[in-house]
Amino acid sequence: MDRRRFLTRGLLAGGAGAAALSPLALDAVDPAEHGAKADGRADDSAALQAAVDRGDGVIRLARGTYRITKPIEIDLSKVDRTAIVGDGVAGVVMAGAGPAFRFRGTHGGTADPASVKPRVWDKERLPLVEGIEIVGEHEDAIGIELTGTMQSTITSTLIRRCKIGISYTKRNRNIIVDHCHIYENREIGILFDQVNLHQALITGSHISYNPVAGIWFRGGELRNFQIVGNDIEYNYSMKREGSADVLIDVSEKGATFREGTIVGNTIQARPSPRGANVRVIGGDGLRTTGMLSITGNLIGSQHDAIHLKRARAVAVTGNTIYSATNRDLVVEDCANIVLGSNSIDWNPDHRGKRTVDGIVLRRSDGVVLSDTIIENSFAGSEERGGTIEIDDCRDVTISACQVLDPKHRGIVINDSERVRVSATTVVDRREKPTMRSTIEVTGKSRNNVIRDNTLAKGRLKVAPGTAVADTNLEC
Repeated sequence: MDRRRFLTRGLLAGGAGAAALSPLALDAVDPAEHGAKADGRADDSAALQAAVDRGDGVIRLARGTYRITKPIEIDLSKVDRTAIVGDGVAGVVMAGAGPAFRFRGTHGGTADPASVKPRVWDKERLPLVEGIEIVGEHEDAIGIELTGTMQSTITSTLIRRCKIGISYTKRNRNIIVDHCHIYENREIGILFDQVNLHQALITGSHISYNPVAGIWFRGGELRNFQIVGNDIEYNYSMKREGSADVLIDVSEKGATFREGTIVGNTIQARPSPRGANVRVIGGDGLRTTGMLSITGNLIGSQHDAIHLKRARAVAVTGNTIYSATNRDLVVEDCANIVLGSNSIDWNPDHRGKRTVDGIVLRRSDGVVLSDTIIENSFAGSEERGGTIEIDDCRDVTISACQVLDPKHRGIVINDSERVRVSATTVVDRREKPTMRSTIEVTGKSRNNVIRDNTLAKGRLKVAPGTAVADTNLEC
């Protein structure tokens, strides 16, 4: 029966029976009809594939464990609109390589409705996975793979112990991942692998304990995604470099990224070799990566909390950032970056501060750092460096910040031009101060302004010809 017909029949059915029975249950295909055992031992691959190929729309997995040894192929252009539904009681064990479920569509347009062909609306739109668990038994198992889809939706689904939880490839539009648990997979939670992608929403999900990356955008042409209201935690490995909770890497030739938000998430891990909570890496020329808002998140406990490299037009605002063993914010080779109204701190429940914390700007143009508090930073050393380091940068404004009790130095400006520091407090309030300088301007710096700040007395160090320093209150 056509999916629209049984949905309509269910919605129009009256009486107590209709209230007690889900409309989808009226005409859904039960793989048991094709010989599925759902006992966790028998190979149910052929039965599940037969249920899909029947083309009736909804494949409803009853309570039990369906063990499969090869991917279940859902070619939407052949089988019509399809949903895999398990009501939270069905499990699938993928005992072979590749995806447990592979959805293939033919959508070649954009997210503009006018570009969607009628046959995609009629036969392919809204492929759905809901209410199932997928467990990877094979080391190369993937939970779900999608390519060429329009409005794919994965909801209320648990995927664990796979090499990759969800993999998007080639081209997809209008993606939703909602209320899922992408948990303890062998490498990656959600992978966008060389995808031409517009409009993706990942929300309300746990994406945790995936040692390479929680969410990885790897290459492709990426436009308009939102990562909102998730718990993205402990995506790290002590055995490899560069783990990340969220990784956007469009460094390879031809890859681009524009328009994204990372908002209202908890993003935390453990310190790991060169790891990051959020890392964005663009290509050469500052033309491949930009227009990203990182706002209102709790971010911390990694080597670097936020690392931006070769990116432009990124706003990092209103976050609580804490306990980085290297730096909380690292900005390298970037332009037009706003860092504002962030609190940078460490967890006082720990017996003693062991993390470094701090901010580094390198080879970047057009940066505003404002309304930020950073306390008790260990950044730098006795010889050089400090809490906020600005190296080989131009057109940087630091205003209305508080740098409190830095171990070595407050703000260090080196080989930089047109840096303005104003309305900022740099003090050491400890009984035994260790701060060597409040603000230092060194190297080939020129045309800088240090004005109207509150500074610890006698510790402002400005090399001749590097900056104008006046109307500062030293106390």
